[in-house]
Amino acid sequence: MAWVQLAGSSLRDRLDTTEIDSLVEESADADGKIDEILSQVAQDIVGRVNAGRRKRGLPPVSGTGLYVPPGSARHAYTLARRLLTDSFPSLSDYNGEDRDRAYDKAEDHLRDLAENRADADDTGAEDFEPEDSGSSFRTGGKDLMDFINF
Repeated sequence: MAWVQLAGSSLRDRLDTTEIDSLVEESADADGKIDEILSQVAQDIVGRVNAGRRKRGLPPVSGTGLYVPPGSARHAYTLARRLLTDSFPSLSDYNGEDRDRAYDKAEDHLRDLAENRADADDTGAEDFEPEDSGSSFRTGGKDLMDFINF
């Protein structure tokens, strides 16, 4: 399955109508702020994916833009919603226990990505791997190993 693109409209769908109204009242460029936050979250997720890929000797992904692995999209919107409420204090009134639990799960997911314990983070990643990137493992020292003479 291909990676999915984060979209401001999808984040807005996850917000309450009164949250959106508060955001528009407090921010001169609400859509710009949403796009900025989604970009920040996507970069964080890709950084965690790359940490896990390095542990498996896979090349890093790059140039992903707002694309994230399919299993990370739900968590990305949760993280974006939290960053939005952190940026605009009037929105923090909308954070409840359910959102706190969702945020904790999203943070656990990021940790799993970095520790190489997440499922399906490689699905579709080949679209963002540099051509001829080979493995992320590098060797150094002598080209030929001599196991007889130490």
